[in-house]
Amino acid sequence: MIKKNLFNICFTLVFFGLFSFIIFSYYEDIARALYNHDVFPTDETFEIEACQQWTNSTRNFDMAPDNKAENVTVLMYHRIIEDEEIDDIHLEEDGELVSTVLLKSQFEEQMQLLKKEGYTTLTLKELEQYINNDLDVPKKSLVLTFDDGFKDNAMEVAPILRKLDFNAVSFVITAAVHKYDYPFKAGEFQYFSVDDIHNSCDVFEFESHTYNFHKRMEDNTPYLTGKSDEKVKEDLENSLFNLDGKRQAFASPYGAYDEENIQLFKDLGFSMAFTVNPDVVYPGTPMYEIPRKEVFPDDTMEDFKEKIGLH
Repeated sequence: MIKKNLFNICFTLVFFGLFSFIIFSYYEDIARALYNHDVFPTDETFEIEACQQWTNSTRNFDMAPDNKAENVTVLMYHRIIEDEEIDDIHLEEDGELVSTVLLKSQFEEQMQLLKKEGYTTLTLKELEQYINNDLDVPKKSLVLTFDDGFKDNAMEVAPILRKLDFNAVSFVITAAVHKYDYPFKAGEFQYFSVDDIHNSCDVFEFESHTYNFHKRMEDNTPYLTGKSDEKVKEDLENSLFNLDGKRQAFASPYGAYDEENIQLFKDLGFSMAFTVNPDVVYPGTPMYEIPRKEVFPDDTMEDFKEKIGLH
């Protein structure tokens, strides 16, 4: 009887030991398998504080007086898709690309032009100091921004920018971020995973594009201007928490904002905010109404040159 009890005890201990070892060894795989993405949790962060330290620095540009920028262009992109991967989801009913999708070959040509012409990509902090008249920047300076946080930005855009030694800004809908990585499929609407953010953290500055308010109400009013100030504040605070408190800049979905929003941006500590008004940035530009020029798929290279002021 005693031997039988000892056997049972030993068997139980061995079983639980092996079970615990398997769970410990494959915890991440099991968690991924059980994970059902809805929205990124409001009480978790992307853990990007360390890899975003470079965004806090500014450069002192050594240039001749006649090479100082009189104005700076901020460009806006969304999705960049490999030419061979274009599918029905990327097309309008008339067969043309939707306005937020550019061919990778088109984007590469634009970036190669910027490199050839000696353009400098500024960080947000450098742009802020330029607007405040605290920093002179080269005549051929611009800021690259990407809205929403699509997965193709990490897969297609980041390698191109990294190769050219360019940096950019990613305005992320933080609720759309996936906690675990997943295979890239260009023919789907896919957003960053946390791994994507970490893997492109040397190229992109990650800033808020709301937590989950990139939506419209039944009357087509954007959430940012249609919801109560309290609800908007709660949403933005959630996005800031996800972003480890990064609040250098905010970009309003659809470019919609009002005076109450601007006051809220200030109250929450955002240093600047961007619109979709197609203009250039000057010293003294209102810090919470910074214009951007969107790049469209039907833009020719001449159109692009005009947008960046290259004559």
